[in-house]
This record gives sequence, structure tokens and C-alpha cells, in this order.
Amino acid sequence: MITASGITVQFGQKPLFEDISITFSKGNVYGLIGANGSGKSTFMKVLSGDLDPTSGNVSIQKDRRVSMLSQDQFAFEETNVMDCVMMGHKKLWSIKKERDRIYALDEMTEEEGLKVSNLEIEFADMNGYSAESDAGELLLGLGISIEEQSLLMKNVSPERKLKVLLAQALFGEPDVLLLDEPTNNLDLDNISWLEETLKDRDSMMIVISHDRHFLNNVCTHMVDLDYGKLQIYNGNYDFFMVESALSKTLLTNENTKKEAKIKELESFVRRFSANASKAKQATSRANQLKKIKLDDVKKSSRVYPFIKFDQDKKVYNSALEVEKLNKSFDTLEVIKKFSVNIESGERIAVIGNNGIGKSTLLRCFMNDLKIDSGKVTWNKNVNIGYFAQNHNEEFKYDISLIDWMAKWGQKDDDMQVIRGTLGRLLFSQDHIDKSIKVLSGGEKRRMIFGKIILQKPNVIVLDEPTNHLDMESIESLNLALSRFKGTIVFASHDREFISSLATRIIEIKDDKISDYSSNHELLRSEV
Repeated sequence: MITASGITVQFGQKPLFEDISITFSKGNVYGLIGANGSGKSTFMKVLSGDLDPTSGNVSIQKDRRVSMLSQDQFAFEETNVMDCVMMGHKKLWSIKKERDRIYALDEMTEEEGLKVSNLEIEFADMNGYSAESDAGELLLGLGISIEEQSLLMKNVSPERKLKVLLAQALFGEPDVLLLDEPTNNLDLDNISWLEETLKDRDSMMIVISHDRHFLNNVCTHMVDLDYGKLQIYNGNYDFFMVESALSKTLLTNENTKKEAKIKELESFVRRFSANASKAKQATSRANQLKKIKLDDVKKSSRVYPFIKFDQDKKVYNSALEVEKLNKSFDTLEVIKKFSVNIESGERIAVIGNNGIGKSTLLRCFMNDLKIDSGKVTWNKNVNIGYFAQNHNEEFKYDISLIDWMAKWGQKDDDMQVIRGTLGRLLFSQDHIDKSIKVLSGGEKRRMIFGKIILQKPNVIVLDEPTNHLDMESIESLNLALSRFKGTIVFASHDREFISSLATRIIEIKDDKISDYSSNHELLRSEV
């Protein structure tokens, strides 16, 4: 359905990727993965036609409609939400506008009457009469209410604008659907809805996502962009992880066998090349040597930060007791009479829809928000490492990375420890003296992890820690937390993260807060 031939994109001296050729076939869902900066989003723009490659070409099967998730949330500010969604089908939208224009005329000529009749036929063929209800259904599935659907985009919050743009991409069931990070700003219910929606589609899809659970649920193939080359794997993300590791192992093992054979042949040639009776055999071995070629086992461009959380001292018994906690904003009750006891060593996941109060609850735990009534009592021996969802305040001063990190070291930590921590978090020697004000979102998050590493806490509280992280950082954080011996309380929409870590779940809903002893108990309650 889409064929890319000899695609090269170059910015400056070095190509981002070069001579890529691949065919994406009808009915398949491809997960496009690779390290940050490998060129995934750029390659997607080339496929959509939004970016011309340096060389090569993209061909799309004739009469196939391509839809791509827009990343510009401010492109439709003067358009209402419903119209913005329907604009996703450009031809249908063009016909609708011309049809409405003609009907709005005071008088219609015979030519215009004939034209609008033909437009009506085209409009009907494209299911135009159900367009508004179809768009409304998509918006409702993403949590955009009927009342919001008539608002101008400029009056919609940034995270909800992104949902509208996702509905725009999905509208009209395009033949080819290109989705770059579609789960960003979606809560668990929205993501589940999106998965089911995509599974019901016949579209050929290419998806970029850092949500491992999402990739496992929707993808039939994985396309790995590594060192400027693409390799395709049948199966979902978990299959890719196993298959790619196995392929590399087999290649390495094959090289090991070849190296042993090379040594054996070289030894024979050295020993007997000057021996007249063995000269013929030595020549034969030398010819065999020339034919043996070691396979090129490239080191992956993926780089994993090393994250390891150690606790300085252990907390016994209860880590946190909360009694009848109440928190409101004006007349809006967010947390009402909430009580909980968290034992040392538990891993608590706080889940719920966007805006329901997860961050509010964690901020109340941390005394980051003043509670209206009730009690929040931490064990007197707790040392808390806190990862806030918004940590811009921590990076507002113009100081270097190494000076910022040094603030969190223990008394006996020298600068070598600080430099080592930064290095393990992928900050090179060349970068540690630059200002923290120029850090990206992902880099700031790695710095916060470094702060927590140096604090050696026995309790870690995290609010959406996987946002803005690449897959490698998410997997490293996931592993570090799974090995941490202390207590963890975290809010997240990452289902793989939740299911692999949580020993207990607190779910916040509009009418109540439920406390589940396990993922399995939560799943049973939803059946």
C-alpha cells in the first residue's frame, strides 16, 4: 500500500537515515520504534508527504486516502471542535463547504443547481450525512462532551485539543493511518477505547509510541529504525524484544564459531606452509580463510541509562497513615474523607482519569498542597524521594548540571560520585557544565532520577514518571523500581508500568476511591 524506495534524509553533514526501502502492506499495523533522535517522526513525515526526502521516493497505492495525526494543536484556533474533526477528511470537507456555500446563496443559477446536485451524490457516497454523528462518536469516545463539541478550538484546553486532533486523524476511516504518539495525554479509559477502535479498522497503520502495552495490543509488525536502517519483525513489541535479542545472539555465536575456525586455519597455515609435503594442504587452508567473512554485528544506537535506587535505612511497619483526608478547590470536592494505611515495602499505583485528582492526592501526601481537613502522617524514619509531575521550579535557576546535582549528594559524596551519577544517566563530560535551563523534558526527568538516587530514600513518590521518556529510559526506570526494596507510591497511565510494579492499586473515580489489593482484584471488579 505504501512503498518507500531509497529514502535518505540528511540535515547537515551526516544523514539521519539513508537508502531505506520498505513496503507497508494492507491490513497490517506497524509499530515504528527506535532510539530518541533516530528519525522516527521524520520518517513518518516523509511517508505522509509533509517532508521531501533528500533522495528517494514514496509511492502510495492509487485512490488510497492517507490521514496523519497532526502535532500542531494551535493550527485550528478559529475552528469549532466538530468542524475540526471533519476537516480530517479533506475531500469530504471541501464538498461540504461548497455545498453549504451554494445553499446559502440568495438565488441559485441552473449551473449551480446542477453542481450542488452532483455534490449531493458525492457527499452521500462518502457517508457525508452521517459525518457529524460519526465525528461526535469519536469525540465522545475520547472524553469530549457534546457541550465541548461546539466550542472554538482556542477555548479548549491543550490536552483536549490533542484529543480532537486524534479524532480528526481517525475520522472517515482512512485507508492509511499514520499516528505519532497517539496515547499522549490519554488516560487509561481513552487508551483502551483507542485500542478497540484501531482493532476494528481495516486501515493500514503505522504507529509511533512509547506505550509498550499499546504496541503489544495493536501491532501486527514492528519496524525498528536503528543506525539509519530499518528492519521489520513479525509480531508485537514483546515478540520484537525476544526476536531481536535472539537474532543478535545467533549472529554473535556464529561469529564466535567463525573466529575459532579462523584461528585453527591460521595456525595450520603458519605451521605447514613451509613444509613441502603439507604445502598443498596449507594453500587449501589459506583459500578457506579468504572465504570466511565475519558478520557485521553493529552495536545498537539505543542507549539505556543506569538507574539504581538504594535506601539508606529501612522503614519498618507502616510507612504512611492517612485519616479522613479532604481536599477541595472552591466548591469542587476532589478528595473526600479518604483514609489509607500504606505498609513499608508496598508498591501503590494511583490510577484514574485525567483531572480526577491523582496529582492532588500525591501532593497532599507530600504536603505540597494544604489539606482542608484530616491527617497525613508519615513514619518518623521515612526519607522521601519525590518525583513531581511539574518540576519546572527545580530548574528555574541558571546553574550547571553538575552544580545542581551536587546539591543532593550525601555528606560523604565527592564530585566523582556526582560525575559518575550524571554519566550513568547519559550526561557526558561535555554536557555537565551546561546550564540546566536548556535541558529537554526527558533530560530534566533523568536529572530528577539522579537526585533521588543520591538521596537514597526509603520511600519514593512519583507522579507520571514515564511522561516524556524514551522507551529505553522507561525500561531502565521500570527495572530500577522493581528492584527497589523500599516503599513506592506512583501515579501513571502506563499499563505495563503499573502491571509490572504495583502490589496494590488505589483507583480514583468521581464518586469514590477504591482500594484494590492487586491488579487481578481490579480486573475482576471491571468484569
